[in-house]
This record gives sequence, structure tokens and C-alpha cells, in this order.
Amino acid sequence: MDLPRLLRSPFRRPPPDTDLAFAEWLAGEAGQAMLVEQRALLDDILVRSVGYHALQCSVGRAEHLLDASRIRRRHYLGRPDDEGSSLYADPANLPFANHSLDLVLLHHSLDFEANPHEVLRETTRSLIPGGTLVVVGFNPFSLWGLTRLFRLGTGKLPWLARFLPAQRVHDWLGVLGLELEGYESAHYVLPLAEAGRRRFSLIARVGERFWPRRGAFYILVARKRAAMIRPLRPRFALPERSPQVIPVPLAHWQRRIRPDQEGSEH
Repeated sequence: MDLPRLLRSPFRRPPPDTDLAFAEWLAGEAGQAMLVEQRALLDDILVRSVGYHALQCSVGRAEHLLDASRIRRRHYLGRPDDEGSSLYADPANLPFANHSLDLVLLHHSLDFEANPHEVLRETTRSLIPGGTLVVVGFNPFSLWGLTRLFRLGTGKLPWLARFLPAQRVHDWLGVLGLELEGYESAHYVLPLAEAGRRRFSLIARVGERFWPRRGAFYILVARKRAAMIRPLRPRFALPERSPQVIPVPLAHWQRRIRPDQEGSEH
């Protein structure tokens, strides 16, 4: 009888140097076109974030996407040879204390990390109660997702990414105690050069109007629920008595006697 493995990951591990290959793809025309739209949406979202510490987890080189945030202490996690990264660490084992980060941005981290569950769990641990988590990922329910079905075996980017459904990520966030605040999506053209994007510009306009949730990427914004502390009664405490209601009789108003009636009563 074949025994099941205990340490088998439910997710396919990406090939070596995938982070470097993805960074090179982002530097190309198709990647930069998508990055421009991501930055525009993130600027509108992050401008409302406040706090003391913000972290961006990137795949490969760290694109500075926290510029619109009013949080001054920004940490960028990326490759050790990347000049734009301020630290290098495993996203599933962040070097931050519990409840120390006000904002965390996962830029396609769930699409490429070996265990996205651990990444989300570690992120939730580092967030303060009320902290914000922003997830950027590829949308499987889009033209890109449809194209990926036919090009998955090629091993090329961006088709090598995981393309997790937003609803699935939402379910994971709910289990970890995060509450979803909103969802945005954009980029409705295929990853083509500038000439190809101009040729299919009509598809982009139609997608913005009729498929607003079916862009090539999505952005999820969630907030960590604040802990609610409820005092517990001692184990051997006496039962609480219900408040007693003491009946108060109606006061008899004393009749006022006029001065000219005092003599007649005597």
C-alpha cells in the first residue's frame, strides 16, 4: 500500500531563478505597460494609508510602488543583488516582530512563492490590528488567463505564474482574520509590444466598459480585524443578582392653603 507523503506542498514550486526572469519580464514593454496601470491604481489606494512602517514584498527586483503612501518608513523586500531593495528575506519568514507593520503590499508574491499560505500567515502576524494588506495578482478570469491555458506548457513568463482566483485569496484572508475592503482590476490587452497594443486598443476600451472585473491583474485590499477583549468571570464567582426594583409610592401633594382661609379653619 502506498502511503501519502506528509511534507508534500499543494502548490507547484516555480523553477530556479524565476524571480530574476520575472524581473526581466517586468522591465520589458509588456511588463512596463502593465506596471503603469498597477501604479496608477495603487497611488489612489495607498494615499489613504497612515502609520509608521510599510513593507513591499516583490518578486525579483523591487519596484517602488509605495510612493503614494504617507508612511515614511518603507521597506522593500527583493533580491540581494537589487539596488532598490532595502532587505532580503523569505516572505514566509519575515524579520519583523508581531504587530509591527501598518501596511504590507504583496506584489505578485502569491503568484510565484512556493507556499502562498505561509506568506499570508506571516504577513498577518506582522500586521498591527487594523493594519492594511494589499495583494496584487494575475487574474485567471481574463484574456491573459484564457491565453495561459494554451501556453502553460511553454514555461515562459507571465504564463508560468500561478494565477490565483481573487475569490480563493479572499477565502484565505477570511480564515486569517482579515476583512476584505475592496477589489479593483485593470489592463485588458494581451502582453504585446506597443504596436500590438495599439492594434487591439478597441479590446481595451470594451473591457474597461463591460468587463471591469476581468482585467489582467487584480488588487485586493483587506484590513486586519482588531482584537476584541471580553472580560471573563471568575470560575467560582457568585451569580450576579438581577437588579431589584423598589416600588416608590406616589407622593401626596400637600394642598396649599391661602392666608384668608387660615382663620376660617380655626
